[in-house]
Amino acid sequence: MPLRPVGNLPAWRWQVMPWLMAVIRLGVGWLVTRTDLGALALTPSFLHEEVGAPLCYIDAGILGAGLLAFAWPRSYLLGFVLLAVGLVGFEWLWRRAGMGPDAVLVTSLSVLAVLTAGEWLTRRVSRLSAG
Repeated sequence: MPLRPVGNLPAWRWQVMPWLMAVIRLGVGWLVTRTDLGALALTPSFLHEEVGAPLCYIDAGILGAGLLAFAWPRSYLLGFVLLAVGLVGFEWLWRRAGMGPDAVLVTSLSVLAVLTAGEWLTRRVSRLSAG
């Protein structure tokens, strides 16, 4: 089946596509960060006792801001950076609390990087095909 040129898409699809991808990025971002956010923001948490509540709330704020920015169509790159910083920060707090390494950090960052790269490539192709 031959590929359809991007420029021939109906107008409604041009308007819906960024928001559909935003919902997908929000869902994937939530799946990646929900356990970390729960451990950081919910009280009582052993992390609050081990590393202190202020550090936990700061990292939860970074993850939350990253999640929202990652979902918003115009700020997905900033959101990716904030999510990466938040996830690495959680890993640091986790190890500082005396726990072992978190095995899903690389996987989480990889999934977020694939979504970010896909969004960037889609935008790039759309700009090139538009003229």
